[in-house]
Amino acid sequence: MEEINEKRALDTLFDLLKIKSPTGNEKEIVGYVQNIFQTLDMDVSIDQCGKKIGSNAGNLIAYYNNPHSNGGEPIFLNAHLDTVSLNGEVAPVLANGRICNKQKDTILGGDDKVAVGTILEALRVIQEKKIPTCPIFLVFTVSEEGGILGAKHLDMESIDAQYGFTFDDGGDVGTIVNRAPYQNTFELDFEGKAAHAGIEPEKGVNAIVMAADYILGLKLGRIDGETTSNVGLINGGTATNVVAQQTRLKMEARSLDPAKLDALSEQFHDRCKKIEQHYKGSVTFSMAREYDGFEINEGELPFLAAKEAIASLGLTPQVRASGGGSDVNIFNAQNKKAVNLSAGMENVHTSEEYIKVDQFYMLTKLVLEICKYKIHQ
Repeated sequence: MEEINEKRALDTLFDLLKIKSPTGNEKEIVGYVQNIFQTLDMDVSIDQCGKKIGSNAGNLIAYYNNPHSNGGEPIFLNAHLDTVSLNGEVAPVLANGRICNKQKDTILGGDDKVAVGTILEALRVIQEKKIPTCPIFLVFTVSEEGGILGAKHLDMESIDAQYGFTFDDGGDVGTIVNRAPYQNTFELDFEGKAAHAGIEPEKGVNAIVMAADYILGLKLGRIDGETTSNVGLINGGTATNVVAQQTRLKMEARSLDPAKLDALSEQFHDRCKKIEQHYKGSVTFSMAREYDGFEINEGELPFLAAKEAIASLGLTPQVRASGGGSDVNIFNAQNKKAVNLSAGMENVHTSEEYIKVDQFYMLTKLVLEICKYKIHQ
């Protein structure tokens, strides 16, 4: 098995972590990665999706046509460049085998920079040691954390590979996510009637109360093993002495089973009628499909490649479904075949986030093994 340059890989990861790249502000990190690809003499392009989604950068796509081909089908490797919002600096430190943020009040940003770093190191090793691989597309997206927006606006025809691998799941290396949910989001506007809260409250219809009653009648949280729902945002009213005339509610529902999601969404809609009738107010209900779910069976080529690559590292492959969406949902919805793989991230999106350094090195070796794998149609 080829040795990676652990110091170089770790230095690159630290560089990536130090760059702030919350959703919509990825320009600096796109430039950093672009420069590395150019030093590796790879074809690189940045699309124009940033203008459409409110980001200051577009998706970064690179292509490596290895002169030492193994004769396999082309593949694509995917990670996202943005992070959730952060409210402080990122000062990565390595202690006791873990990379964490010295500044304890904000995220580390390992989601998904750990994957970006491993892919960059794997490409360097492939070139330096002239390792035979298939043709490789690198797809680094923006604004994933803001609703998978970069992937949604990606020109799939520019990725001339049918099979792919996303590295955007938590936990130790070795897990294959072959199933992920469908998601709907909902916006509801409750319209009541304003009145003075101290003088004539009985003349008002409180939209906040309408929204609260609506919520109390819903199935929320974990509904079953495949389905969840959540109320995420509520905003209404103007002052304590005014019966609130308007309130807006934002929520979501997810399910691995689209029929269950449809049924739950219908329940959410039907409850609006009961609220309107009871309070003599109105509710405007809108729903959007954020992304489709997917399921890759264990006989599909990317699943087989991931399973064999994991086993080659002496690990026992684990298979599970995810309750979250990622770029991989969009790829599969666009007729690509891709799996999501665990990337050694822990406690993501929190100030307790960390990366196990041994898992970072293991993930780099896994990327190498996947690139070496010879996929046949």
